[in-house]
Amino acid sequence: MAVTRIWPIKGHIGAVITYAADKRKTDEARYSDGERALLRSIHYAEDENKTMLQSEQKLLVEGINCDPDCAVQQMTDTKELYGKTGGIVAYHAYVSFKPDEVTAQQAQEIGMEIAREMWGKDYEMIVATHQNARCMHCHIVINSVSMTDGKKMNENKAMYNRFRETADRICFERGLSVIAHPKKKRVPYNVYMAQQKGIKTKYDYMKAAIDFAIRHSPDDRRFLQVMRDQGYFISNFGSPERYATIRSRTDEHGVRLANLGADYTPEAIRNRIRMQDRYELNGNIMGYNHYKRYFVNNVYVYRYKDIEFEESRRTYRSEEAFAKMAGSCVQGMLGGVIIGAPVISLLLLALLFVGALIEVHDCNPHPMSPEMKMLRPKITFMQEQIDLAVNEKLYNYADVERFIADTSLKMEQLKFERSKVYNRIRGSKDPAKLAELIKQRDAMTKELAGLRAKLKLAQRIIDDQPMLLGKVEAEKEQMREWYFPQRTLEQNKDRHRDDGAR
Repeated sequence: MAVTRIWPIKGHIGAVITYAADKRKTDEARYSDGERALLRSIHYAEDENKTMLQSEQKLLVEGINCDPDCAVQQMTDTKELYGKTGGIVAYHAYVSFKPDEVTAQQAQEIGMEIAREMWGKDYEMIVATHQNARCMHCHIVINSVSMTDGKKMNENKAMYNRFRETADRICFERGLSVIAHPKKKRVPYNVYMAQQKGIKTKYDYMKAAIDFAIRHSPDDRRFLQVMRDQGYFISNFGSPERYATIRSRTDEHGVRLANLGADYTPEAIRNRIRMQDRYELNGNIMGYNHYKRYFVNNVYVYRYKDIEFEESRRTYRSEEAFAKMAGSCVQGMLGGVIIGAPVISLLLLALLFVGALIEVHDCNPHPMSPEMKMLRPKITFMQEQIDLAVNEKLYNYADVERFIADTSLKMEQLKFERSKVYNRIRGSKDPAKLAELIKQRDAMTKELAGLRAKLKLAQRIIDDQPMLLGKVEAEKEQMREWYFPQRTLEQNKDRHRDDGAR
């Protein structure tokens, strides 16, 4: 199974530069921005930690129309010859194989054959096989300027399709598996990385909420209500002419149900509701109704009976209610000292809602909003922010900004002092004095690392403020609808148009 992709490389290649920079072979200071981008791309492909063939102790790196040892210079000379040194400096392609289907040497041979057939007549290339991942894969770095006529490579859909078809044909001829029907849409990179780390994405939470609503719903109306209880709104569920979409309160665009998978289209959801075991469904519905009635009629009224609201309980003094509910917990934890500190109060309130603090109820609280669920992976980071704010007495955002400025200045001074130590290390001949200087340098480096971590936490406090405020407000809105369902105003009417659905 060969998976293929190709993309252009310009003067700055972001994460690839950070990850792939290899300083083993040359000093990059004498190169221009474009040459450094080309150099780093080739070094990424040539990284010996990934390309070393253990059995033969040699690197799986080969050149086509160029020498791998001086490929950067040769490709740069070609660009200068035709006066095309700017813009896209190279193209980076890869071919990935099914796990345990090919050896490293076979993968390299296939990569060389694909590269020769695709671009071997006109372009200089480096082909390298990496063995550091679960799947064996080849990287191909192609000069953007042709060595024969000086024309720049024209990257387009037709070229990519020919690249994929060539790779599939060569793999098929060698008896390897190929993807018969490749997906038209790729998984977004941030979603893919979250899946690799085992972190749930908003799409996972959407699917889990739909599964829960199906188990507790005998019909469409009940299904939409349970979805609302969980903080999701579905539009056009019964419309055959428009796409059904799902969104949370803070989503700017809806997500088409069909994009969640074949089991989550409106037709599939109705079939799943209809095919449920009636006995089990009735039990789930009774349990859910009892759970919700208990909270609405007993827990909230009992614990916050001193909060003023009308006899019908359709309106109430929301700010006072949430001040009592959240503020009592915050005051209890820190003795009421920091309830007036916006920084710490916001972080604590977010942690309270996300479930990281002691629950204010004797039993399970209301359903957590989707916005708060998305904060779960950040719990540890937020706790570190709270520790920093308490220890450094950062009670408001002006305090945080002053701390950032003071810490940055302190880091610059420490770097300057450390540079003096480095100079003394280079000129030292006394072993005892050298050991002392190295110890001093390491202590400064450790102190710098600690300051850098604090600076990152403080900067994120500033950057995350709008996001946290939005999520806390979304959680409050969900609480209002849960504890006071009769107060909900026109929630059946979607506030966002469906034409922006993704």
